[in-house]
Amino acid sequence: MLWLDEYERRARLVPGLLAIFPLAILLSVLSLRQLPTVSYVMGAVAVIGMPVVVADVVRQHGRKAERVLWDSWGGPPTTVWLRLREPSKNEVQRDLWRKAVAEVSGLELLSLRAERANPSRADQTITTAVGQLRDRTRDTERFNLLFNENRNYGFARNLYGIRWIGRSVSLGGILFASAYMTWLSLIRHQDGVTAENLFSVTACSVFFIYWCVWPSAGRVREAANKYAQQLLQSAVTLKDKEPEAATGSNE
Repeated sequence: MLWLDEYERRARLVPGLLAIFPLAILLSVLSLRQLPTVSYVMGAVAVIGMPVVVADVVRQHGRKAERVLWDSWGGPPTTVWLRLREPSKNEVQRDLWRKAVAEVSGLELLSLRAERANPSRADQTITTAVGQLRDRTRDTERFNLLFNENRNYGFARNLYGIRWIGRSVSLGGILFASAYMTWLSLIRHQDGVTAENLFSVTACSVFFIYWCVWPSAGRVREAANKYAQQLLQSAVTLKDKEPEAATGSNE
């Protein structure tokens, strides 16, 4: 899938495929994929860029869920952790991160008095500074740990964002497969309780349980905190490296 990069495949495409996988199970079990028309349609959909469409839909739902979660958290973790007007578990670490972010971004973060006087302006300054930091840390080889945490956060967020789609598709698969078995037994007078049909019901049930249990706001927050910590720590790394590079260039 050359049209999607590594982040998009892991954080966006995989959650989308997990959501629609029960449909593929039903197509296989019901032998619909053997029909020429179905095969042609599936092939055409894959060729014209279905993965791109799936990734984009997942991204939109993930972003929407992110906004709701940030509102419930009081803002993105990076913003919350860099505020002076809120208590910190480690003030020494916060001060180190603030100094590094300000130096790397070139933006001076507001003082405690200024934050209390204008909280919105303070958050906007932090958000802009963190945005500058992200631009400075896009080198995936140099900041590999940051890239991995960003990808893990994107996966958790997007999985949570499309949880209702995954649940609906899985539940629909269960109901459809059960109805198909009933139709075979009562209407067609055939053996509807076959290994293939039971497999489809079981597989869809497993996916339904997964979508009900695994995606959660708590998992998203845990992943977001790990990413935020790695991002802020990368500011310290950049701050420490720059003086060394400047010294080396003068020698």
